[in-house]
Amino acid sequence: MRHIKRGDGGKVVVRDSPDNWDAVRSARFFGNLQENEVRTMHYLGLAYVVLARRPRLQLKVPLATQNYEDGANWGAGEQGGFALQLVFTCPSNYPLEVPQVEIVEKRNISESLEQALHLEISQTLEQHLGLQMIVPVVSRLQMMLNKEMRRQPTRE
Repeated sequence: MRHIKRGDGGKVVVRDSPDNWDAVRSARFFGNLQENEVRTMHYLGLAYVVLARRPRLQLKVPLATQNYEDGANWGAGEQGGFALQLVFTCPSNYPLEVPQVEIVEKRNISESLEQALHLEISQTLEQHLGLQMIVPVVSRLQMMLNKEMRRQPTRE
């Protein structure tokens, strides 16, 4: 935004045209949007680890059902509940372009559940293009895992 003084002492504000945006200002703009998403996750109390901020924002987000056990209470090699980690790698112009989302470190996730999770990720990213996408993806996948957990027979 530029300010131009008028002869009578008043100011006229002239907005820059979109053609006047340069790479530095664009990078700063998208960086601010990405930082806002990290802050939102922090304020919502979501667990995350920032793996990188530059050249691209990269986050790792753990998800687990409430009953997830690491095998300590179930017996040798058995586990209860579901757990996974998501790695989000955002392009430089995120959120105008979707991030790459990888499901890593899966625990008790069947192939069919993993396919359903990938489909949910794709749909959520498409629905939120241009907006914050990481928080909605994390929220929806957490709900899917919890719903799937309730469908599972209980172990005795």
